[in-house]
Amino acid sequence: MIRVEFAMFGKKPRQRSCIACRKLENWTDLIRTVLVGNVVKVDLKHRMGGRGAWLHADCFSVATERRSFNHSFKFEGEIKFDELEDYLKNLGN
Repeated sequence: MIRVEFAMFGKKPRQRSCIACRKLENWTDLIRTVLVGNVVKVDLKHRMGGRGAWLHADCFSVATERRSFNHSFKFEGEIKFDELEDYLKNLGN
């Protein structure tokens, strides 16, 4: 019974690091992205398959300059960010 209580009340939120600034945050404060083909998709429900890359909304420009998406997804080539850019624009409104 003690183990159940600990699991219910003592559980800490999972921590993830932003691919651009490398700061650790709760996973609820970051945007999860997944690479499908060569297009970055936003994973709103955190359920899409494949390697995910976590990002602060403010760190997108830094991530693209540093090619952090290519490194995180282990992908060589051009990556398209159209869906992610649209999502970030809608967050600002």
